[in-house]
Amino acid sequence: MTDYNELFHQAVKFYDNGNYTAAEDILRSLDDVAPDNPLILNMLGLIAQTQGLYSQACSYFSAALRLNPSSCEYCYNLAFSLKNCGQYQDALRYYQKVLSLRPEIKETYNEIACLYQSLGQNDLAVDWWNKALQLAPDYAIAAINLANHLNDHEKLVALSRQYPDEPLVWYDLAQIEYKQNQLNDAEIHINQALQLFPDDIENNYLAGLIYAALGNQAKYYEYLTKAEQLDDKHYNTKLRLADYYSRSGQFTEAEQRYKRLIELDKHNFDVHNNYAEMLYRQKRLSEALEEYRAAILINPQSAAANNNLGAILKDTGDYDEALGLFFNALHYAPDMEEISLNLSETLVLLARNDKEKALKIAANWLKTYPNNIYAEQINHALKGEKIANNNLYTESLFNAFADNYELVMQNLGYSAPLALAKFAGTMSGCIADLGCGSGLAGQAVKSVQNKIIGVDISAKMLALAAEKNIYCELVKSDIIEFLKTRHDYDWIMAADVLCYLGDLSEFTSLCRGKKLIFSIEADEHIQDYRLDITSRYKHNPTYIEKLLKTNGFTDIKSQKITLRQEASLPVEAVIFMAQ
Repeated sequence: MTDYNELFHQAVKFYDNGNYTAAEDILRSLDDVAPDNPLILNMLGLIAQTQGLYSQACSYFSAALRLNPSSCEYCYNLAFSLKNCGQYQDALRYYQKVLSLRPEIKETYNEIACLYQSLGQNDLAVDWWNKALQLAPDYAIAAINLANHLNDHEKLVALSRQYPDEPLVWYDLAQIEYKQNQLNDAEIHINQALQLFPDDIENNYLAGLIYAALGNQAKYYEYLTKAEQLDDKHYNTKLRLADYYSRSGQFTEAEQRYKRLIELDKHNFDVHNNYAEMLYRQKRLSEALEEYRAAILINPQSAAANNNLGAILKDTGDYDEALGLFFNALHYAPDMEEISLNLSETLVLLARNDKEKALKIAANWLKTYPNNIYAEQINHALKGEKIANNNLYTESLFNAFADNYELVMQNLGYSAPLALAKFAGTMSGCIADLGCGSGLAGQAVKSVQNKIIGVDISAKMLALAAEKNIYCELVKSDIIEFLKTRHDYDWIMAADVLCYLGDLSEFTSLCRGKKLIFSIEADEHIQDYRLDITSRYKHNPTYIEKLLKTNGFTDIKSQKITLRQEASLPVEAVIFMAQ
């Protein structure tokens, strides 16, 4: 018996020192000798619990409790593992049993509050935290959890002064500040939590998220890698690392990780969705389709997944299913402009083959969403109606388009900026670059002999233009309003901009006295201008020449160009230069 007790105490010592393998080996050998010893079963449960094997731990604790039903310790341990298995009601039952045996254990009240929080029963959660604090007014963890639950940042700040050595208060502060995008404060407080508890997985995981939001990819990777080392089973860490490898172009590593995560949990929406996004970027469309479909089966109400799957089907020519998915997405996220943009583009593509069908769908869209500016615009466009310039539509369009603008234009073979620069030659003096967008035309004509004012209606486009460092000034304005109020320039340049204006009589009138260079989408078979199904205007070059001459321009030159490819067809354009 002495040898038995010594071996058991040796196992406990190994456990306390973190040597779980040695502790488990001893305990299993003792279990072979005394298989129904609750002390051994409880210790085996604690080892499994420490390693995150909560289901296995529950089995051990249950067996120990059957042998000693009145053990408060075994009840508490079983409740804790049940909670981590997601079996909240069973966990509550055993925590209540703990209270019936030992009502003075303050941690039990805190655990019950946390369970009610997980069950969404917030009033009960608050009640139980208050009970914990009534029992133990200086119980820091309960006070911190209650303040965090109530999202009470001010109270957490006060608690951080009261309990500066408690890592949880710094973690909770950082978490709230991260969610509120107060990233500098979040960085300070998560680092304080890490100083106190550097090997805590949640501290390292949150630090990674904060540094990702701050744009520090090196530290993001550093903390996520440490979190994974601390707990190789932490699912969210492994998902974030897979996303990191995907975004950094390490597709083989990312794919291996996504596939492993799917093996671990095939019902995780984020894994299927993020894996699909990576496959789509690699142009592996059939595989991306499969993953997006899996994601939508898990969460059919995801606007992003419906939209992204629709985008692939649009690209592959399945317009009917694409439109259905876009309308699903719009139902769940009516303010997500990318969805409306995709709907418009798909209706344009459909109209090339079946205009009547496209018209009916567009009319139903507008009827269902009468305030949607994209629905309104596409209805006018499909009918070819002449309408007043719609600045709200143009601004929304380019704000939505900004993130992928240059990549999309590159893929379309966009030629306007270089063609315009070549046609103009050296441009001296101050240039007003109207509808400057991301700055492609400004970049093409920039030289030491000029300075350029960038003008655009889209704030997001202006932000892209600012990155090029070629403009002396950037102005957010409608181009007509700019021409009415500003005259401190020598040249007016409008590259691929006037297709968003129909009647150009006011534009040409306001350009009097300036050197002028611009492009139009050309159609010699119309009287003056018409709204195309693309929601852009085409102009007759003869109409443009008449306007220029009417407004005093005499030295008029023009050149035909192919502006870009659209649906595999060339978009014909004309560049005009006049003084």
